[in-house]
Amino acid sequence: MAFGAESVTPRSVAVGNLLQEHHPFFVPRYQRSYAWEDQVTAFTDDVKDLMSASPQMASHFFGGLVCIEHTDHAQPRPHKYEIVDGQQRLATIVLTLAQIYRAALSVKNDATEHGDAQAAASAETLATDTRDRFLEWRNANVSAGVTESLPRLTLSSADDDFFQGLIAGEEVQPGRESHELLAAAEAQIRTALIDRALQEGTHQEQVAALDRIRTAIVSQSHVIQIVSSDRDRAYQLFSVLNDRGRSLEDADLLRSYTLEIVHGFPKQQGKVAEIWDKILSAPSKDVSDFFLAYYPSTTGTRTGLPIFKKLRDEYFPNPEASDESEAISVISKVNEFLEEMEVFVKIRKGEWPYRSHPTPGAAPAVTTWHKDRLRRLVISLKHELAMPLLLAAARSVEEKKFAELVCMLEIFSFRYKNVCGGHATAPAKRYYSEAKKVRNAKAESKVFSWAGLKSELKALIEKSAPDDQFKSALESRLRYDYGGAQRSNIRELLTTIEEHSTWLKKGGNGQPKPDTMMVFDLDRVTIEHIHPQNPVASDSELDAVCHHLGNLTFFGPDENSKAGNKDFASKKVAYYAPSRVGMTKDLASHSQWSINEYEKRRDGLLENACKVFTLG
Repeated sequence: MAFGAESVTPRSVAVGNLLQEHHPFFVPRYQRSYAWEDQVTAFTDDVKDLMSASPQMASHFFGGLVCIEHTDHAQPRPHKYEIVDGQQRLATIVLTLAQIYRAALSVKNDATEHGDAQAAASAETLATDTRDRFLEWRNANVSAGVTESLPRLTLSSADDDFFQGLIAGEEVQPGRESHELLAAAEAQIRTALIDRALQEGTHQEQVAALDRIRTAIVSQSHVIQIVSSDRDRAYQLFSVLNDRGRSLEDADLLRSYTLEIVHGFPKQQGKVAEIWDKILSAPSKDVSDFFLAYYPSTTGTRTGLPIFKKLRDEYFPNPEASDESEAISVISKVNEFLEEMEVFVKIRKGEWPYRSHPTPGAAPAVTTWHKDRLRRLVISLKHELAMPLLLAAARSVEEKKFAELVCMLEIFSFRYKNVCGGHATAPAKRYYSEAKKVRNAKAESKVFSWAGLKSELKALIEKSAPDDQFKSALESRLRYDYGGAQRSNIRELLTTIEEHSTWLKKGGNGQPKPDTMMVFDLDRVTIEHIHPQNPVASDSELDAVCHHLGNLTFFGPDENSKAGNKDFASKKVAYYAPSRVGMTKDLASHSQWSINEYEKRRDGLLENACKVFTLG
């Protein structure tokens, strides 16, 4: 992605020069709050590594700092820099420099009390220089006849008072989680760096140790600063730099933008901020993945990049609310994000997104079996591609129709993608289009059917996963010795065939009919090798197919699966005959287990798979 040289200027700069030359820095008033936790420990470890290295050789790169330059020539200092990316590391650096400043003052006072004038002078010089070069800047108001000291870094409105209190060494009480994180960061810095310096023997040695910490930060640490005069370019660059746009910070940018939209309506602005706090309190992956799913779920098209710009232009095309009703509409949309994300998180965990309230005495709309299909689809089969459609359906149709979709997608994804390796592009387009259709139908109060989608997915199966190809892929790919993913597919295949056993024994004609009273917990199902993996008596033909589908069955969660390496004759009486799993129990009818029995069972499983995993 290209960025014009006229609007984006990158440079590598030492942290000290950054704070001295380009200031003041400010975090937008309603930007996301301070959020570093484990990263603070990593930061102090990096500083300690710098201190232990040779001063001439030591150097550390602390990442990027993306800023928007604001210019007002009517001000005594015409340029100030809005931080788009990098507030966490810069705030942590300033916290550290503030502690060096206060620790140096403490050493000065102690040295003075002990009559060590030279150390006191050194400590005062370190403190004053740190404050004047890195923490504060002097603003001369000539007309008022005053000069004031202003901070070189200010944080968001939610954090700045607390942050400045920490900088000044005041006793401040945390009022929110971000305050607690700032206080914890300061404590970690003090323990890992400052207290160690103050344990040095003489006052002069303490000053030298504090100065060594400062040198490591301001002279030996560097950042890539990128300054843009254009907000859109800064946000675009930020999205690209952060994991190709898949980061939580896209939501941060959207939060800031929506709060700017309603800046003229304080009541509504407070409500928008409150809802965003709830959204951003979720794990970052949930938030970023939600927006990646939500956009195609509502627009019918893939997200693309940059994500922030896509979200902004689609959901908030007006940059400023002109009246209260428009401000309220922003609240409504952000609240919709929260509600949809709560459903999204449930679905991605395999949890049923409906609260069932059946009529007393009436059969429930769906059974436990139907609910288990969702867990299979998103957890066992890992069909994340369908998340936009599942989200749209959960928000648009009754749970019985949602269950129909889940069952259809389970059949399709297993056959087309997991077994036959079909390409994702074709179903993705259909999923996105269908998501938009089902939402439109809900908005227009129209009856909706999955018939069109079913027809399209059936056509994809006929093209990329026909019976012959499906059988071949089942035999070649579903091998136990191929590891975890294929073992999950083996469990899916065998248990699904078992659930259809009654229908299959009646001929398996027409639409597949599972026994919905039969629910297998795939996490507790154990795969059994009929011819054991390490047999006492070897059989070269069976040894060669030991891990293949025809030689595999399964035990239910509560059955004794300690058959181990016993031979077939021993297992069929003690383990197979009493099994409650039909296909395992059927093995007891064989007088022996040879390559002929294996081949017949394999062929039967493949035929049954084609009957069960079909869209009719």
